[in-house]
Amino acid sequence: MAKLPDQDNIALEMYEAAARSRDKARTYLGMSQIGNTCERALWYQFRGYNAKPLDGRILMLFRFGDRIEEEIIYWLNKAGYKVEGQQEGFSDFNGSFRGHSDGTVHGITSQPHILECKSCNTKKFKAFKTNGIRRTSETYYAQSQCYMGYSGLERCLFVVQCKDTSELYTERVYFDLDEFRSLKEKAHQIISANDAPPITLRETSFDCKWCDYAGHCRNPDETPLTNQTCGNCRHVYFDDIQPWCKVHQGKLNHWGKKCGDWDL
Repeated sequence: MAKLPDQDNIALEMYEAAARSRDKARTYLGMSQIGNTCERALWYQFRGYNAKPLDGRILMLFRFGDRIEEEIIYWLNKAGYKVEGQQEGFSDFNGSFRGHSDGTVHGITSQPHILECKSCNTKKFKAFKTNGIRRTSETYYAQSQCYMGYSGLERCLFVVQCKDTSELYTERVYFDLDEFRSLKEKAHQIISANDAPPITLRETSFDCKWCDYAGHCRNPDETPLTNQTCGNCRHVYFDDIQPWCKVHQGKLNHWGKKCGDWDL
C-alpha cells in the first residue's frame, strides 16, 4: 500500500502556491493607500519597486477578506438594500492615481452611499467599535474620502466584519472637501516627485518594521530590485505629472513596463 503524503508537506505546498500567486506591483498610486503617513513608502509603491515577499498564509488571509466582501454585499441585498456599481473605478492625474470602490449602496437614507467592506480580527474589530473608522485606520478613512470626492457622493457606509465571530460593525462617514483636496495634493506631490521623499519615521517604528519597501528605503544596496520598470529607471523623470524618458527623448507612453534601455 502506498504511503500517504505527509499532511504538513501538503499544507506547505499550498502556502508556497499562495506565495507565488501574489499580484504584480501596481503601476499607479492607489487611493486605498494614500492615507499612509509615510510618503516615501507611497513613492516606492508608485514607482514600481517590488514589495518584500509575503508568507503564503498571509496572502490566503487577504483572499479570505475578498470573499467576506462578497458575503457582505450578498447580505446587504438580502436585507433589502440595493448595491450596485461594484468595483467602480476612479482615476486622476492621467491615470497615475486610481481606486476601485466596493460599490454604491441605496436605501440607507435618501442619499446613495459609497460602500466599503472590510474584515479584521477580534482585536481590530473592538478598536473599530470603540474608536470608529478614522481613529482606527486613517488609511480607510482617506480611501473613503477619495471615493466620495471622485464619485460626487457625500456619504460612505463602512461595513466591517470580524473574521473570528462574523459580528458586524457599520459606520457612516461624511465627505470632507478639505480632506479630499489635501489628499489630492498629496497624491500630486508623490507622483510628480523625481526623488523619494525624505525619511520621516524611525527605523524601529512599527510602520517601518512592517513596511513593504523597508529594504529599498533603508538598505537599497542589499535589496534586489526584481521588478524593473520605467518607474525605477534612472532615465525617466517627471515634468509635473507627465513622465519623460531621456533616452527616447519624449513623453513616456508605456509606464509600468521595461524596455531594453532600462538602467538603475
